[in-house]
Formats: sequence, C-alpha cells, structure tokens
Amino acid sequence: MPVRAPVPGARFVAEFAASRLPTPADRRRYQAEFVAELFGEPALVQFRRSLGVLSRTYALRAALSAARAPLLAQRRKQPFNRRLRCRALHWHSWAGFSTDDGSRYTACAVCGRDRPGSPHWMSGGLMQGITGGGGGIG
Repeated sequence: MPVRAPVPGARFVAEFAASRLPTPADRRRYQAEFVAELFGEPALVQFRRSLGVLSRTYALRAALSAARAPLLAQRRKQPFNRRLRCRALHWHSWAGFSTDDGSRYTACAVCGRDRPGSPHWMSGGLMQGITGGGGGIG
C-alpha cells in the first residue's frame, strides 16, 4: 500500500510553523519532524494536525528559548575582535558543556554555536588507537 504524501497546504502550514522557531538548527529539526508526522494520514487529518502545530508554535518557541538561556548565561561578554572572528571568519573557540541530564556537547564559548558533527569521544578521535584499528597479531 503506497504511503500518502502530505498535501501541499498542510505541508506549507507545518513548514511555516517551523519557520517561527528561534535557531536554524531548531527550524530544520522541527520542520522535518512536523512534515514527517503528516505522512500516511488522510488530508483532513493532515490539515487538523498542521493547524494544531501552528497553534502551539509560540509555546514551543518559548520553551526552546528558555532551554538555550543557560548556555547564553555561561558565556561572558567577549571583546569585539573575538565576536568578529566567530561571525565573519567562522573561527570558533570550541568548549565542552553539559546539559541538565549530564550529556556532553561542544559549542563555541563566544557565540554559542553548536559544533557540527559528532564529538571527538564518539567518533574515535582520541580513543582510536586504544580501542582497535588493527596492528594486532592475527
């Protein structure tokens, strides 16, 4: 049985709701999530669901902004030349931070941008020689 794609009107409303979110990463994530929820539903259900998402967008925006506030509070006021390095030259000062539940992430200490890609401890950067990688007898 073929999966029903979202109707254009419902998809537009879901994408518009996501476009109201604070950061580009949040917009991309929630746009994909909102549209994915529409797949396989009848057209009327798609419209109802997308309008429900739109009605709760500002509550989600407030929650995402409040969740980002601790990171912004951790950063101290940086001199102009360091802010310029981040914004214009994309030379970031990466630092490790942790969330409330204890998971770690890397972000710029100046502008707060999340580091793209997986952290070095997950990709094998530091542990690559210890955990494997050949060289054994065999």
